[in-house]
Amino acid sequence: MLNPNSRSLYTSALTPPPGMIFDEAIATTFSMDPALLLEAPVYLALMAADGQTDPDPLSVLEAIRRYSKRITVYVQRGRIEVPQIAKPNPLFGFLEEMVIEVTAPGGGVFHPKIWAIRFASPDQSSAMYRLVVLTRNMTTDQSWDLSLQLEGTITGRKSRSNKPLAHFFKLLPDLTTRPTESSRVEQALRFADELHRVEWELPDGFDELTFYLPGTKGFDWEPPIAKRMAVISPFCSDEVLQRLAKQSKSADALISRPESLSALKKETLDLFTQSLHLDEAAETEDGEEDDSAAQPHATGLHAKVYLFETRHYSDYTHVVMGSANATNAALKASKNFEILVGLVGRKNKVGGIDELLGADGLGEYLVNFDMTSETENDAVRQKAEESVERARSRISKGALSIECSPGAKDGLWALLLTGEIPSLEGIVRASAWPITVTRDFAVNITKNDAPGGIRLGEFSTSSVTGLTAFELRTNHPDVTARFVLNLPILGIPEERNAAILQTVISNQDGFLRYLLLLLGDDKVSGLDPGNGSGFAKWLARLADGEDIPLLEELTRTYSRHPERLAEISGLVRDLSQGGQHSIIPEDFLDLWTVFESAIGGRDA
Repeated sequence: MLNPNSRSLYTSALTPPPGMIFDEAIATTFSMDPALLLEAPVYLALMAADGQTDPDPLSVLEAIRRYSKRITVYVQRGRIEVPQIAKPNPLFGFLEEMVIEVTAPGGGVFHPKIWAIRFASPDQSSAMYRLVVLTRNMTTDQSWDLSLQLEGTITGRKSRSNKPLAHFFKLLPDLTTRPTESSRVEQALRFADELHRVEWELPDGFDELTFYLPGTKGFDWEPPIAKRMAVISPFCSDEVLQRLAKQSKSADALISRPESLSALKKETLDLFTQSLHLDEAAETEDGEEDDSAAQPHATGLHAKVYLFETRHYSDYTHVVMGSANATNAALKASKNFEILVGLVGRKNKVGGIDELLGADGLGEYLVNFDMTSETENDAVRQKAEESVERARSRISKGALSIECSPGAKDGLWALLLTGEIPSLEGIVRASAWPITVTRDFAVNITKNDAPGGIRLGEFSTSSVTGLTAFELRTNHPDVTARFVLNLPILGIPEERNAAILQTVISNQDGFLRYLLLLLGDDKVSGLDPGNGSGFAKWLARLADGEDIPLLEELTRTYSRHPERLAEISGLVRDLSQGGQHSIIPEDFLDLWTVFESAIGGRDA
């Protein structure tokens, strides 16, 4: 039921079922690593490339270009992580449209961790959904977590049990912190409608499936009256645990982090037969923080699951898991925006609390919490952490934006951070820089003396972005926060995307290879999970110096997929900007003029 030796990666969830292809996806998360998000479209494009571990840069570029409009990630504002890069990476600029910052309607945090992935048949005649409910964020931490993967087909009838799930996706556009593209709004509403009508295949042994939105009227979660109960939650509040314990005749186990257990009242711990935490040998570092305060010594537990054993003619096990910690913000005051999913099955089929705590479950990784030990309270550090989180919140709520204008040198663009920088008590230095470049370009934003805004510097066209990194430093040497805001940007140069292209397609060989990616159908380009050998053959022919029959390929595309020639036209136009004509072979330009004339004639 909870196997600590089994890990689920985001990318594996994107792998299409047999006979289907990826169509589009929506993900939600509290925090996010932009580098991890870049991996998703690349994985989609290269998953069938015969175990290729070092993707061709052009394949990466084409994957991001193709899928960036079909993947949307909703993330808590102020919780995008600063990517760890050793050199500038202009590809991060493509994430601006994919990432949408949101806030919780109740004044808490946006905390759900879920993927809804739509797959379709190649001819688009049928579609299905994969739903992945997670307990961890879209980051690279290796915390112990729990995930549930469901698959189902779209039917013609709405399912009552899916109503909370549909409501969840319908609400997403209302939580955004700034206006969202109409296509992203339409996507969320389309997902809400179709997910309402999905018939899910339940995991083996389970008979019931229910979705909950804690604190949302009509969709709230009420724990069942149970014989036995166990709670796994990295963060806890006395009030919530006491309420849960009262719902059960026996509160068998509370599994949390040592610092969370130390903060609980003795009378709360006494309600549970066992108070446990992961053995230090099984712990890893995690990036998420408590709902109310920073937890600097975060250990590896990140799973959030509530287990109940009930009796109604037979013994049943209830598994309730998702994003909600056993905290006031998540389950009592319900200020956070959370999602939970509940499964019910006969105990003799799915196991129960004893199996969870046994040798085949988490038992060998758990140790008893020593209530006599006291966690050292570093008041200076705690004060610094409170200061940095308060400053993060103030900057995130500010009306900041980026203004872009031509720089002093030809080919460079000046970025100006506009809007009022709030007072940042306890912060000794605050810095900012575009995430497309390294931290070496960071500028101090605590000294806001310049009229009109703060000059972030002058950057190449390909590095222009609204994704802005912030760093907050305190007097405490170990307390620093880094985060990214997706700020609105004014005056972005029209040739920005073309410049990003030119950083990857830097010569004629690169142009020809990228051209073949655009010309080839999904099988040729390696985007079809059923056959990844086509593009590899093209690359082999190019490597051998063989002439590629461009006329044949252009003619085939003109006949079968004329819309793709519009992409070629855009590519030629983009790569011709900035005096880069040498990238495009003259022979191809002569050939292309014929097809441009044909395209014009067809459109007429």
